[in-house]
Amino acid sequence: MQETSTQTNRQENHSSTSRSNKSPMKKETGSRNKETRSLNYDLLYQLTDRAFFLALKMIDIANTRPGVVRGEPKVGGHPAACASSKHILAAIHLVLKGPEDYMANKPHVSPMDHGLNYLMKTFREADGTPMSAERSELAMRHLRHYSHEGEPVFQSYHAEADPDGYRFFPSGSVGIPPVNALYTALGYQLAEDHGIDTGEKPTFWCLMGDSEFREGSLMEAMPDAGERSLGRLVWVVDYNRQNLDGTRVINEKAMGGTDADRIVKIAEANGWSAIKLKHGKKREKAFATPGGEELKRVLDEELTDFEFQALLGAKDPKVTRKSLGEKSDKLAKWLKKYSDEEVQEIFFNVGGHDLESLVEVLSQGKASENRPTLIVAYTIKGHGLECAALSGNHSMLPEDEELKAIAAAYEMDYENPFRSPVSGGEAEAYLKKRGEELNAGLTRVREAAEARKAEWLDKMSKLDWPVDFDITALKMSPVAHTQWMWGQIAAKLDRLARGERKADGKTNPTEDVWREVAPLFLTMAPDVGSSTNTSPNMNGKLYGDIGMEDFEKTYNTKDDKAPDIVPHADKRSGHLRFEIAEGNCMSAAGSFGKFWYFTGIPFYPAMTIYDFFIKRALDQFYYNVYWHSSFATIGTPSGITLAPEGAQHSWKSDIQMPNVINWEPCYAKELEWILAATLKNHFTHDAKDREAALFRLVTKGMIQKDFADRLKTQKRFEGVEDAEMFETIRKDVLAGGYALVHYEGYEDYTPGDNVVNVFAMSALVAEALKASDLLREKGIYANVYVVTSTDLLLGNYAYLNGYEHLKTGLAVTGELFLTKNAEVKNQGEWASIQGARVPVVSVHDGEPGLLDNIGSVVGTKQICLAVRKTSKSGTTADIFHLHGLDAEGVLDGCMRALEETAKETFQISPNVSL
Repeated sequence: MQETSTQTNRQENHSSTSRSNKSPMKKETGSRNKETRSLNYDLLYQLTDRAFFLALKMIDIANTRPGVVRGEPKVGGHPAACASSKHILAAIHLVLKGPEDYMANKPHVSPMDHGLNYLMKTFREADGTPMSAERSELAMRHLRHYSHEGEPVFQSYHAEADPDGYRFFPSGSVGIPPVNALYTALGYQLAEDHGIDTGEKPTFWCLMGDSEFREGSLMEAMPDAGERSLGRLVWVVDYNRQNLDGTRVINEKAMGGTDADRIVKIAEANGWSAIKLKHGKKREKAFATPGGEELKRVLDEELTDFEFQALLGAKDPKVTRKSLGEKSDKLAKWLKKYSDEEVQEIFFNVGGHDLESLVEVLSQGKASENRPTLIVAYTIKGHGLECAALSGNHSMLPEDEELKAIAAAYEMDYENPFRSPVSGGEAEAYLKKRGEELNAGLTRVREAAEARKAEWLDKMSKLDWPVDFDITALKMSPVAHTQWMWGQIAAKLDRLARGERKADGKTNPTEDVWREVAPLFLTMAPDVGSSTNTSPNMNGKLYGDIGMEDFEKTYNTKDDKAPDIVPHADKRSGHLRFEIAEGNCMSAAGSFGKFWYFTGIPFYPAMTIYDFFIKRALDQFYYNVYWHSSFATIGTPSGITLAPEGAQHSWKSDIQMPNVINWEPCYAKELEWILAATLKNHFTHDAKDREAALFRLVTKGMIQKDFADRLKTQKRFEGVEDAEMFETIRKDVLAGGYALVHYEGYEDYTPGDNVVNVFAMSALVAEALKASDLLREKGIYANVYVVTSTDLLLGNYAYLNGYEHLKTGLAVTGELFLTKNAEVKNQGEWASIQGARVPVVSVHDGEPGLLDNIGSVVGTKQICLAVRKTSKSGTTADIFHLHGLDAEGVLDGCMRALEETAKETFQISPNVSL
């Protein structure tokens, strides 16, 4: 493995950062290396083969399941992908992986993982208890099965709910799990630097395909791992030179080498230790014989990946000998001392299928304490199957005859492969010992996390949680915007986290509570921290360690108007700075937000991002939400309120997903209440199925005193103390919306005649208020409802409770109000009755789908004013008018809604006798 040692040594000569002074745990590493040198590799190959057959049977059973109706989509499966990665996974599972370790694998190899874990008997129930042998076997028969009665199943790809899914990153989205592994590793590093003891030193094993490595998310994240000196992070590229559409044909002349060379160069350029594992031990042995260096030269320099793949697919020893001989007369002569079968065996001996080579290089990655490791392991897609290396083998399934032949070769029971797949002798003893080690450790890791959770929740249950943050600056800011308020809250939590107190040393109950949790509150941003009001959190508190002198301080060039951006690895550092890589930041937020689940440490990450660029990280956002990560995404500024800066930044996507609440507050106090409740729910672990929060904030100011002044015009608040009024409204805010202006009880207030309900969000509430005032002059009563969360008022969460807050809490209905000739003296006068409903006009800065279902929910006419075309640059007044969202547009919408509603006819059935 000359390539391996050469490239690794080259990396070791690089200067390391100050983080390299950490203990390398040499005792543990040395002990493990001694164990790996004494391994029985013949035994490990046998166990790998048996696990592989279990994977093949899982896929076969899933595809031949009974009850498949005509037209049902295929179940599919990926035996070739499992074959490609089988030895890599075996080396990790059977030898190197510890119970505290994490795994992120490419989706299509999941059955191989299950087969290996089944052999070691490491399946667990949902509560963490070991799974019985009977239920474990049932799970192996339930790949892609829907659990009707609680029977154990495996999802299509790696999932948290799988019997072996603990500390497995869900793998349905390629290119994302290895990045989440990277940032989970960063979470452990941050916890250590902040004096938080996890009691663990995990390794992060990540397996990906060579085609997957083209995913931008992976290459975007690599510099972060290198710069942050993340050790025990091992990425393995399964380099089989194929993808779904066939053989990967690379322009090696233009690239200056193979794709493996490209990947290695990328890793080295980004501060990783790079290892190209191309040759197995049989090849190396052949290279070491007299004249064998010519074989290595031809394999490395004369064969393109495309030709190599074609020769593998040919599976003809004579063709292999002939092709190699044509590359070099010297090699042709050298090959004569080998039989055709021996030549073929050497040719097929790539590093990714050589267990001894794999254990050696994977061990190097596990031992690396301050540098991430990337291994490019040459493999053969379909290794050991008839479809090996064939261009179209991605979803190819072995026929029964081939499965039976494999079962016979591996001494497996074809009909009942899951019944004692390994029985007796050294193999069973090895699996028993390995399984017991993993199970004992897994129990220990789980119990430690659960104990940490219980201790934390007990502490949180004793706190008297405040409803706000007591932001006194709000009282001195007559005009404020929600982004400013976010900055005030973040800065206060930062001050409390650092132990800062008032000058007089006094405390108050509100600060005392937030001080308990503030150290676990983290902020992060993709190069927009200062422009999204988190400068106080950044100033001298960036997390990291650049390992060099602060030259701004040395040369007295610090800009007092900008935050100090020199990172420090200490307890003061609570902000993670990212370059312009929204996907990285989003993955980091999701990883830190999952720390509670894995370790019992409830980090709460809040990520600010220009709202428009959430689109760049939607894949990562959905992954986080699917994964039930607890985090906040703060999109600011949002929508067309950003039009003065750039028209292209104006489109705000309608995001409605499970497990996330969308918030779009108007007044600063609303945001304060919402964030206080969000943090309380997180730190008390009371946010099931609504763990994530998405805030849309703006930089357009609102007159803050209007909030209280408008509320006090409502008849229901006459004679009510301010504290009681605000508590009523606070509850409505947290339920999804509240009535800011409501004329019920006013003289001449006649629903069905001169009443319209206006629903508005965020900055457009000001336009709705102007329109309401103008309509009032015309004798029309326009109630103004502020929508704080479309999800809670009108979306998935509202659907689940029958839109209770809209219909009951806010009492918005579609009832028909009789308005003319309602007094009838005889049956004949029924025909002259006229009636109408209270129409709805909605106005918001976003896609129509956010609010356009109010009318259909309550059963009345609705006109939805929304962003329906691309925007332009200009003042907010200009752009609101362009989209018809200004006060004039709202007024016109209300008049039109009233006019169209008045045309509703009162139809009488012909069966009614008048």
